[in-house]
Amino acid sequence: MNLIGSIFTVGSYTLASRVLGFIRDILIAHALGTGLAADAFFVSQRFPNLFRSLFAEGAFNAAFVPQYARRLEGEGSESARRFAEQVMSVMTTVLLVFTFIAQAGMPWLMYLLAGGYADDPRSLRSACC
Repeated sequence: MNLIGSIFTVGSYTLASRVLGFIRDILIAHALGTGLAADAFFVSQRFPNLFRSLFAEGAFNAAFVPQYARRLEGEGSESARRFAEQVMSVMTTVLLVFTFIAQAGMPWLMYLLAGGYADDPRSLRSACC
């Protein structure tokens, strides 16, 4: 594949992603408005977006892909599959433990996520309940 074709492919997919994200934001704004319901929605999305950034797009992805490719090329598909299964089991265990800890500590984590609501706790409660 030539360089210009690769640039066009990546650029067009990036443009499509940006346009679809803009349309998503318009639909969310239309459905929720600019009130407390929208605030509650966006606060609730902070942790999942953080996890996605860290584990799907961040350091994990940058470390896993080269290791997997090295195993696949050097030791074959069976070794690469075993490696992926081991990584998946460790990652699942770590994420489950982290999820349980985060759920248990959510009242305190909310001060980190949305500390501004500590002044008037009724404002967020009225938006969701």
